[in-house]
Amino acid sequence: MGLSSDNLSKMMKTLASETINLQQNIMSFQQETSSSIHNLEKQMGQVASSVGKLEAQINRKLRSQALNPKENVSVTML
Repeated sequence: MGLSSDNLSKMMKTLASETINLQQNIMSFQQETSSSIHNLEKQMGQVASSVGKLEAQINRKLRSQALNPKENVSVTML
C-alpha cells in the first residue's frame, strides 16, 4: 500500500499547517505567561511596600509607648 504523490503532498501541507498553528499557540502562550509574570511581580512589589509600611508603623508605635513595668506585674497570693 504505497502513498500516492497527491496524498503525500496533502499530508505534508497538513503537517506544515498544524506546525504553524502550534508555533502560533506557543508564542501566544509565552506572551500571556510573560504578561502574567510581570503582573505578579508588580503585585508582589505592592505587597512588599505595604508590609514595609505596616512594619514601620508598628515600630513607631512600639517605640513611642512608654514602658511601665508596674503595669505588667501582678501578684498572686496562695
